[in-house]
Amino acid sequence: MIYGMYLSAQGADANSVRMDVLANNMANANTTSFKRDIPIFRINPPADEKQAPLAPLPGDLENHSGGISLEGMTTNFENGAFTSTGSDFDLALKGQGFFQVGSAQKSYLTRNGSLSLDSKRRIVTADQGLPLLTRNGQEITLPTDAVRMEVSPDGLVTPFDAEGQALGSLGPIAVVMPNSLNELVKQGNSLYTSEGRVSDAAGPVSIQQGFLEASGTNSIEEMMELVTSTRMFESNINMIKLQDDSLGRLLQSMPRR
Repeated sequence: MIYGMYLSAQGADANSVRMDVLANNMANANTTSFKRDIPIFRINPPADEKQAPLAPLPGDLENHSGGISLEGMTTNFENGAFTSTGSDFDLALKGQGFFQVGSAQKSYLTRNGSLSLDSKRRIVTADQGLPLLTRNGQEITLPTDAVRMEVSPDGLVTPFDAEGQALGSLGPIAVVMPNSLNELVKQGNSLYTSEGRVSDAAGPVSIQQGFLEASGTNSIEEMMELVTSTRMFESNINMIKLQDDSLGRLLQSMPRR
């Protein structure tokens, strides 16, 4: 009886974690370039087998699991759909790679290419004001007489004056990759840090000006999974109550001395 309560408690805890992750994914369904998280669970062996191997296990324990527990969290980095904005300061990455923003001393990786100009005419992220960096780790500053800019697929920034004359080239914009996507740590606001080294993206990747990458969350699928997880959570809670009531009736039925 107690063993069953522990299994139900683990099931309830696992589904509670899953609901939190799904709710966060849904909350970011409209966040530019958001990547959905996926919790990974593992099936544990029976406690008797794990702590003191017995051959054979007592009763029918060999046909039971030891419940489930959270193994870790992974992120789905598949490219999201592109949304056309027509803005010079909206960039999207086609292929695997990340923009590098911040400073040479403290930089972040992001796929959110929603940019703007700050008071120093630096190209910065629209939400956090972090400077966009070049491959050399330098900030990109537009000339004071520039009224628009063009960004080539390979990241060269060309500003133009009011008469349509090019004012040279800046950049190229840094597009980088970590050694492994598993080394990336979410920092919020579509920003990541890497636990390892990053280098120029080697695969086929290009910058698309006038587009933004949509969230990788499908709100309908997330809602369906959330409903399923909620029902599983409730079922485990009901099983705990049922087993607790049964145990109470069993104890009350025992003769007293």
